[in-house]
Amino acid sequence: MDLAGRVCVVTGASSGLGKRIAADLAASGATVCVAARREERLRDLVAGLPQPSGPAHSYVVTDVSERSDVDRLADEVRTRYGRCDVLVNNAGISRGSEFQGAASLDDLEEVFRTNFFGAVWCTAALLPLLESSAPSHVINVASVAGRIAYGGSSTYCSSKFALVGWSEAVGFDLRKKGIFVTSIEPGPIPTEGFPQTALLSHPILRRGVGNAGDVARAVLSAIGKRKTEIMVPRWFYLFQFPKLIFPRLFRSVAGRFITSGARDS
Repeated sequence: MDLAGRVCVVTGASSGLGKRIAADLAASGATVCVAARREERLRDLVAGLPQPSGPAHSYVVTDVSERSDVDRLADEVRTRYGRCDVLVNNAGISRGSEFQGAASLDDLEEVFRTNFFGAVWCTAALLPLLESSAPSHVINVASVAGRIAYGGSSTYCSSKFALVGWSEAVGFDLRKKGIFVTSIEPGPIPTEGFPQTALLSHPILRRGVGNAGDVARAVLSAIGKRKTEIMVPRWFYLFQFPKLIFPRLFRSVAGRFITSGARDS
């Protein structure tokens, strides 16, 4: 897809991955509409983007965990642009703690409303524009934690497992409409909301820490080559083989290293 003149909507764009993804899309010639909860940051982001050849960039203050906000975002995109070529569902939060039964349910619901339902609601609200703009693309920024679980973060992992599974399944449905769906699954990336302090201080695990630029490049690659799944970094795919072939050994190693490295990150 040639991004010149295309309209790309990016959620969770006020910082971290979303901010870098929006910047790289704009640098590739796209018009971007960025969405997040912090208006001042969105305003500054849009002001600093290179001006596109087509319609101007814009922002919409949006909390994707609220369906009314998502509907308003879709209305703004429809009114301003009349199309949506790429939707990047990037907004996400984490509540890392051990499952404590009823005491954990509020956190579980909050995380799912943002990480999973936020992506579903945005896709549903913008689906008519994506369909009329086809061929178009939905990019769901999930996580390696949606493939490989670790202790002390069942809420976050389960939300990302749900997003990965939904991305795979809905991809079959939407492809018939000319809409391609990709799941981007980053490993640990230091951002404002996910500082990864424990991993960065670990002598071995810090080698697997990536950066926002890696994820943004994966998004552009997914759009250009219509890939259905990309892990960042790509060598993280190797972790899936011992999980499938030697599940007991994998759980033992994961419990010792992955959990200890991820805790407090």
